[in-house]
Amino acid sequence: MTRRRMLAAALGVLVAALAATSPAAAQKRGGTLVVGNDDDAVGLDPHISFAFASSNFYEHVYTGLTRFNARMEIEGDLATSWEIPNPTTYVFKLRKGVKFHNGREMTAEDVRYSIDRVRDPKTGSPVRGVYADVERVEVVDPSTVRLVLARPNAALLSLMTGRASYVVPREEVEKHGNLQKVMVGTGPFKLAEHVPGEHARFVRNDDYYEAGRPYLDGFTIKVIKDESSRLAALRRGTLDLTWIKAIETEELARREKGLAFAETPEARHLYIWLNTKQPPFNNVKLRQAVAAALDRKEIIDTVLLGRGKLTAGLPPATVPYVLPPAEVAALPFYKQDVALARTLMAEVGHPNGFEFVYKTSPHSPDYVPAAQVIQRQLHKAGITMKIEQVEWGALLKTFREKTDFQALAFARIWYPDPEGYVYDTTHSKGAINAGGYSNPELDRLLEEQRATVDTARRVALWHQVQRIYAQDVPIIWPYAMRTRYNVWRPELKGFQPMANASRVYLRETWLEGR
Repeated sequence: MTRRRMLAAALGVLVAALAATSPAAAQKRGGTLVVGNDDDAVGLDPHISFAFASSNFYEHVYTGLTRFNARMEIEGDLATSWEIPNPTTYVFKLRKGVKFHNGREMTAEDVRYSIDRVRDPKTGSPVRGVYADVERVEVVDPSTVRLVLARPNAALLSLMTGRASYVVPREEVEKHGNLQKVMVGTGPFKLAEHVPGEHARFVRNDDYYEAGRPYLDGFTIKVIKDESSRLAALRRGTLDLTWIKAIETEELARREKGLAFAETPEARHLYIWLNTKQPPFNNVKLRQAVAAALDRKEIIDTVLLGRGKLTAGLPPATVPYVLPPAEVAALPFYKQDVALARTLMAEVGHPNGFEFVYKTSPHSPDYVPAAQVIQRQLHKAGITMKIEQVEWGALLKTFREKTDFQALAFARIWYPDPEGYVYDTTHSKGAINAGGYSNPELDRLLEEQRATVDTARRVALWHQVQRIYAQDVPIIWPYAMRTRYNVWRPELKGFQPMANASRVYLRETWLEGR
């Protein structure tokens, strides 16, 4: 970060503080609202829980050094400013007077502890890889933290923005063993009650460091798994805000008068991990055969009603690192070719095809329909895919622990940097490389782009990476789509949906006419 950007970051925090203390007649303090969610948290510890559903809960309680604004730009949060005096040193200046929800003041020591907790292999954090190049975290003084890197890492600042730098109090971790059932942070809301499977109630943190925020007295996240039921509750006014994932339900919501909604860029794509460490997918030609047997356009048209996009290893929203659409369409094994699939299988002793088990979950409305379309398409090439539907938590456990599976699928959403989509999932030493994939050339390219601060060169490296994925097929990406369709009642004001489906702007939300 240049000194000019450091000054701009500090100025941005000052402007936000002035805005918070200036009169805002339109903004009304008080009131509560109810948010409809499709799933409950799978653990509440921001450093341990991998599930997106969990982040919907803890993002209101914890804050980190930096955060994304509604335009998905990085801005200061617990850090008022930062600078990068050389490619391997990051220095963060912290807000003073910030308090944890237990009343204790936060200091640089808490930041050091929290980052080191993520870095500690014993923690088992799925975001540990964010700090792979950090040699040490130093406390310069009570309001200054310095990260010293072993080598340059072009993605570090964007990847650590959010939960990877969420600050937690050591005493609460030691008291409870971990934070999977309690939340004690520095954010705008405090957890007042969590009834697993039903709801979580949050109340205003009166000691929150952004003056005047939040406006709401609090809100409740209510778990309503059925999408149509959530839309009906929104119509009745028993919900104030929800989101929609199913295309069919979205169409109904768009026709509702008086409801507000917003769209986000295509940043979510379906991953099909192929276990490259065991048969049948330890054979690259069988992986290629599966890819060649797919008609991706038919999957998009059938499952997403044509609203999805063809995607490579990075989804379309990951500009400027994505491959051009024309090149994506022309990638090896991207066009359905049943004859080629049969030839590839015959070359490795499977002239009559082979079979495998595909694990997925009904957690998201596109998962099982996509599996069924893929199953039909593979059958035409003589490949038998047996669909095994498992509960969402069990699927996550299989993925996280890399337990026995042949093919496993679920979607992943927006990431702040292209690394977030694929580095830890495909680097041979990646923390969440569920398929056990290893390719020395790919490792080299991933490591080179990480150390490359020149954007043009980094784009070229990411293009090479995506071409290797298409050829080697460690993962199949059938399509990309938008993450969520947020819908809310008209009296809810100030809410800003984000491309990463975060609802952190509830800190800026107020209710009109209540």
